[in-house]
Amino acid sequence: MPDGDPDATDGADGADATSATGATDVFDRVTHSTRVAVLQALASAHADAPTDPWLQYSDLRAAVDVRDNGNFNYHLDKLDDFVVKTDAGYRLSRAGMELLSTIASGVLDTDWAWGPVDAPGTCPFCDDDVVLHYTDGKLHLTCGTDDHTMPLSAPPSLLETHSETDVVDKIALLEYQWSETTRQGVCTDCHGRLTGHIEHGGLQPDHYHYHAHCQRCGYQHGVPLGLHCLTHPTVARFHHDHDVDPRTTPWWTLDWTKPGTETTLQTDPLRIQIDITIDKETLTLTIDEQGTITDTTRTTTQPD
Repeated sequence: MPDGDPDATDGADGADATSATGATDVFDRVTHSTRVAVLQALASAHADAPTDPWLQYSDLRAAVDVRDNGNFNYHLDKLDDFVVKTDAGYRLSRAGMELLSTIASGVLDTDWAWGPVDAPGTCPFCDDDVVLHYTDGKLHLTCGTDDHTMPLSAPPSLLETHSETDVVDKIALLEYQWSETTRQGVCTDCHGRLTGHIEHGGLQPDHYHYHAHCQRCGYQHGVPLGLHCLTHPTVARFHHDHDVDPRTTPWWTLDWTKPGTETTLQTDPLRIQIDITIDKETLTLTIDEQGTITDTTRTTTQPD
């Protein structure tokens, strides 16, 4: 799962310093509740009338409920490029929409908690029952043992708006999308360029995983080896051929994705083999040190 280091700077270029400066300015400008209320009022106007999302000045001020014109103008001016102003009135800019979406997702609320909720499958490390628990700003899959706890990709907004029955499918989909994007060399956090390779230990002690480093934001992505392979077209097709949807099936419920099921064919250069067996048919994968699946073979077990 993602293993971010906020102090990571290796591989950063000039864009990082610019981004950091811009982020500081953004946070400075939205620290006041009136400014957030302005953005929310404009978002509501857009939701009510997507083809005509404009609000006149008086309507916007009334929606925010600020009586003093000077005070309101001060905060409105601070929003600058988050709001578009024309003769038609005011509306959110694209940057304003992105900012409000981030706030609405709940990812900035580190005090928010959810669960624990029973999850399907068992712990990838010890086969104990597992639960989903959102705490400390992250969703976790855990059996109760700290070393076995794994972070998952899901914000509070998803957990709040879906039933416990549906939420597992949605989490599985987000995990699938995150793995696919990471495997293609794109950071899911800033969309910067990733460089990755197979590592042993670290995220999963005594096991292999795919480690990717973002050259832009410095974020470190650690993807379980099975999940990394699950999004490969041949692997996805193999599961579809056996009526298993890899996009909505939690990766940790698949036997072959559990850490330790892989076989090390050689170490220099690294070559790993993974066998996926469903309904007496086996798909064999060969993975190199860069995390690339270099060979696939499908075989059918002959009846005795």
